[in-house]
Amino acid sequence: MQRSIKFGLYGLVLAGLIGGTVAWADTGKSVDLRIDGRDQHVRTGAANVRGVLADAGIKVGDHDIIAPDLDSPVQNGGQVVVRRGHLLHLTVNGTTKNVWVNADSVAEALSQLGYDSKNFVSVSRSKRLDATTVDLSINSPKRVTFMADGKSRSVATAAATVYEAIADASIYLGPGDRLSATGNSAVKNNQVIRIQRVRFGKSVEQVPVAFQTVQQHDASAYVGSESVLTPGRDGVSQVTYQLIYVDGMLVGKVAQRSVVLSKPVNQINRVGSKPAPSYVSAVPAGSAQQIAAGMVAARGWGADEFSCLVSLWNKESGWRVDAANPSGAYGIPQALPGSKMASAGADWQTNPATQITWGLQYIAGVYGTPCAAWGHSQATNWY
Repeated sequence: MQRSIKFGLYGLVLAGLIGGTVAWADTGKSVDLRIDGRDQHVRTGAANVRGVLADAGIKVGDHDIIAPDLDSPVQNGGQVVVRRGHLLHLTVNGTTKNVWVNADSVAEALSQLGYDSKNFVSVSRSKRLDATTVDLSINSPKRVTFMADGKSRSVATAAATVYEAIADASIYLGPGDRLSATGNSAVKNNQVIRIQRVRFGKSVEQVPVAFQTVQQHDASAYVGSESVLTPGRDGVSQVTYQLIYVDGMLVGKVAQRSVVLSKPVNQINRVGSKPAPSYVSAVPAGSAQQIAAGMVAARGWGADEFSCLVSLWNKESGWRVDAANPSGAYGIPQALPGSKMASAGADWQTNPATQITWGLQYIAGVYGTPCAAWGHSQATNWY
């Protein structure tokens, strides 16, 4: 590139296109001297270009272009052109290198380097180049499409990074917003960047705190028997949540603070630990019948009474806790209405021990024994 520029300058000199004078009071030849577009008129006795420049006090750098060359002879009325070399710290689309140019201005330097007016530059094109090093960034325009707030927007940008492109497009970016591309990554031509708006809210809710069940062993009750001594009660906490919305939709809920408004009350169950008769241990462990067997034994009733009870409640409910009859009878003993069993415990709808406790109390109070209740049921189809 420097060789072609030099020949071009030679042509300008020979064509007599470089003009303008400044008078020097001296004798000898008269030479026109142009340095970086500025003209001087030199009186010199030198025989060649090198001598003319020396008489004018002009030092030539390694990157300067002289036309004609230093050893060329000069005649009276001759012309010499000096184009200084200027160092540019040039960054092109993010890649930096050092480049020497022989140009008077940024615009001329860009033309010499082959960059047209469509490119974005960091320094005014009209800036004149001097002896200082110039930092110059060149970015080719890129087409970027932003998808945000339910809309699509396409812009041409010279930004180097995604963050810079967003700023150039005058798009507000909130502190929690999410990008489909890394903010500090380089912008690509025809890139599509999606922006998800992230907003935060708050809600305050009251939530239940479940009670715990504590077992209290009773050596006077048979193994397998269990009854509620103290019903449990759930507590209440007031919880403050942070709500996370993405593009207007709730996507997250994070507990930030919790205050107990009322503490839960533990439920205390009495559990028998006294060895039970053989018929109790013969019943499947953990079943409602095992609970009933322990309670039957605790009342002093034998295996025959337990057998009658099994037959009675097999007929009534199949020993199902949630057995319901259209008449309103409910639970294992088919209490009518089922709410009668609340006298044995607040959990009468779900706890087999509560239902059995009430059922045995009813049988003992009305019939005396399970076998008497079973006999009545066989005779009348109810008990």
